[in-house]
Amino acid sequence: MKNQLFLLSFLLLNYIGFSQEYEVTPNGLKDKSNTENSFLVINTLDKKTAELYQNAMKYINENYKNPDEVIKGKTENEYLRFETYVPQFTKVNNGGAKLYVSMKYTTELRFKDGKVRFEITSLGITADNGGRSVNFSSRIWKGYPIYNQKNGELRLPETKSEIENYFNTKVTEIKNALLDKKTEKDDW
Repeated sequence: MKNQLFLLSFLLLNYIGFSQEYEVTPNGLKDKSNTENSFLVINTLDKKTAELYQNAMKYINENYKNPDEVIKGKTENEYLRFETYVPQFTKVNNGGAKLYVSMKYTTELRFKDGKVRFEITSLGITADNGGRSVNFSSRIWKGYPIYNQKNGELRLPETKSEIENYFNTKVTEIKNALLDKKTEKDDW
């Protein structure tokens, strides 16, 4: 009985600890475990609000060339909003020609003891040639839709996967920074 309880506790802890993933849906970027939410909750069990906020600021200072320019809003120990630009994020097919698209998005972090709310509040993915945008769902004449608005069909599975992989990696990266986990560059 103790072994079963231990196993159940271990599985539940893993589910809670590792279920923070995004999924691309026709309605945008959503929490994979609850597609009603556009945000994820990162559990940081024993970390206090002030420490989480300081670790987030440290992450931005270490990972952005001009930290003061990317920070778009902040309230100490409560809230942090910052902008990220990713040049030539991926390519989309435009009638046989592959076009590079770049991405610009805003991340919002809200802090409480033991947890951080992570949300992408704006996301723009635009062709580098000044052309059309990648959309989650639209008619095919209005850009590069991941899903066809008319019938819900997945049109760009590679783009969907690349967006999910990018943001899920980013969530893990920020979670490690919030938890103050050491990285390879700290081992010198």
